[in-house]
Amino acid sequence: MSMLFVILSLALVAATVAILAYRGPVVAHVTDAATAAEAVTRPTRGMVIGLTVLIVVVTGAGYAWIGSPRLLPVTPDAPPGPGPSAEAQVAEVQSRAEHQPTDANGWIQAARAQAMLNHGQAAVDDFRKAAALRPDDAELLANLADMMAANGTGRLDGEPIQLVDKALAIDPNNVRALALKGSSQMTQRDFRGALANWNQALKVAKPDDPIAQFLRTQLDEMRAAAAQAASAPASDGR
Repeated sequence: MSMLFVILSLALVAATVAILAYRGPVVAHVTDAATAAEAVTRPTRGMVIGLTVLIVVVTGAGYAWIGSPRLLPVTPDAPPGPGPSAEAQVAEVQSRAEHQPTDANGWIQAARAQAMLNHGQAAVDDFRKAAALRPDDAELLANLADMMAANGTGRLDGEPIQLVDKALAIDPNNVRALALKGSSQMTQRDFRGALANWNQALKVAKPDDPIAQFLRTQLDEMRAAAAQAASAPASDGR
């Protein structure tokens, strides 16, 4: 399991109050995470239960997106899943890319195929070759950053976040780059920055974008769980 997912799960728990302050009236009207945290320095038992629910919500679905190569876009000719036939198909796609080394699309298809079989390093190598041919492709740079994090320490520190920043400089509305930037900001406890980027991702994404669907679902469930906890009777904490 990617450490990026684990780190994000913990960060999302810490950010619950900031999310409420950002979008809802459940907690006092505050505008930053520090003030929000001060407002709940004596949490009720209901809040603790709510945060526990929040952890379950995030860990139940979070790995489907953050750092998971299986959510990378799959081309029609990519293999359906692990197995001898899939391995053969991946080898064929890889061979085509190697025989046409100046075709960026070939390397992208090979990278996606390798990612489908959890061949992380091979996918990184192929994405990197494609990026060398198309250095101004924001989506490609974001895919490379995502795969590098998933295949490495699980964090976006270093080259991955540099690639994300470059992608956003090229296309400020790239959904994957916005989502990755937000998750990186969460690990740095920059909750307002993270929420701003995630909300922007939701604003510009197509309705059926899997990343946007995940973000929307998780933010809604987080707010609901935290709101329920925050509205628990004060006597619970006595």
